[in-house]
Amino acid sequence: MTELRILVIEHERGTGPERFGDWLEEAGAKLEICRPHLAETIPDELIGYAGLIVLGGAAGPLDDADNPWFPQVRDLLRRSAAGEFPSFNICLGGEMLAAATSGAIVRRSRPQIGVYRLHTTSAGQTDPVFSALGAAGSTFPAVLFHQEEMELPADAELLVTGSDAPVQAFRVGECAWGNQFHPETDAAQIARWLGSDPLPLPEGKTPESIASELAEADAALVVAHRRLAHAFVAYLRSRSGTSAREAAGDGTVHEEVTSP
Repeated sequence: MTELRILVIEHERGTGPERFGDWLEEAGAKLEICRPHLAETIPDELIGYAGLIVLGGAAGPLDDADNPWFPQVRDLLRRSAAGEFPSFNICLGGEMLAAATSGAIVRRSRPQIGVYRLHTTSAGQTDPVFSALGAAGSTFPAVLFHQEEMELPADAELLVTGSDAPVQAFRVGECAWGNQFHPETDAAQIARWLGSDPLPLPEGKTPESIASELAEADAALVVAHRRLAHAFVAYLRSRSGTSAREAAGDGTVHEEVTSP
């Protein structure tokens, strides 16, 4: 079986792949984390990688002055949207994909922080990755921690919506996914972010109430986001297998990937 290597771009300390990374590896992927904030070099070509994951962070998606590697990441995401390689992009990563493909970025008056109920769309139901979250209209909990908000890029498919930030997950082209929510995070990480990020809290919320939200929803968060991680790896495996057969010239057509 072909080794499924995934390049993961981490923008700042404390924003790693966490348990989403564990579930990706559980499904058979091997993660290789690149930390450009520590002067590690992002490869120009993703030779040998099955896909790319771009993680979150406190910066805005166009904050190039403080993050000089951002233009290179957006260029990679434009190439992913064009079908060169798959990518899965979380929060800031999703905003960078939107910005790279004509989606406007707006700043909310107050952030969204905590657990929110989201739901899949009809496009999400047929998507090769986000169909793992259920039929159209299926609801699931997700963790949000953002003040920048993205609008849907032209020609993108809206896969998940909900709350007053309606673009919660989308796909551009065949294989570039972006989402606003955090499938990787847990209560401990959110507590660290609350302690280090100067964002104001949503009206009526406190650090204690947010911690309670996460504790109450954790089991359901694990179920939904583990399925999502497994579905992304299944997609990478199907695409990798198809590419190998095309190179061999046997013309085999891979059967449709089913969600775990």
